[in-house]
Amino acid sequence: MKSIPVLLMLWLSGSTSLLAQKPSVENEKFVFLNNGATVGMIIKSVVKADKQRLKLTDQQLPKAKEIITNAVVKFNNGVKQLKATRMNQAKLRTLAVGVETEKVLAYKSILTTQQYATLVAQHKKVYPEAKL
Repeated sequence: MKSIPVLLMLWLSGSTSLLAQKPSVENEKFVFLNNGATVGMIIKSVVKADKQRLKLTDQQLPKAKEIITNAVVKFNNGVKQLKATRMNQAKLRTLAVGVETEKVLAYKSILTTQQYATLVAQHKKVYPEAKL
């Protein structure tokens, strides 16, 4: 007889924890693109490009994916805020420079000096106004 209340409590705690879980950020729509791309799609493409461009090792990939995820989410949230206010090219460029600069600085801890030099050179080509 005592097992029924215990089972009921377990069921209730399990069902409420499922409802309380936050959906994956990677399934969230990327607000800047109109083609329905998700944050996860953007992350996958950036990870693939960085793996090829920087020749990332298997040990570097998990941390790189985390850094890229944080940058994409931050950019996506920034674009949402800019859309709520009046978004223009200058504000969008400022947001992109800030997020990309933070990403480059975060990469410094996991990359070799040669990989980091390649990343910085590419970053300076795209964002010459960035301060590194």
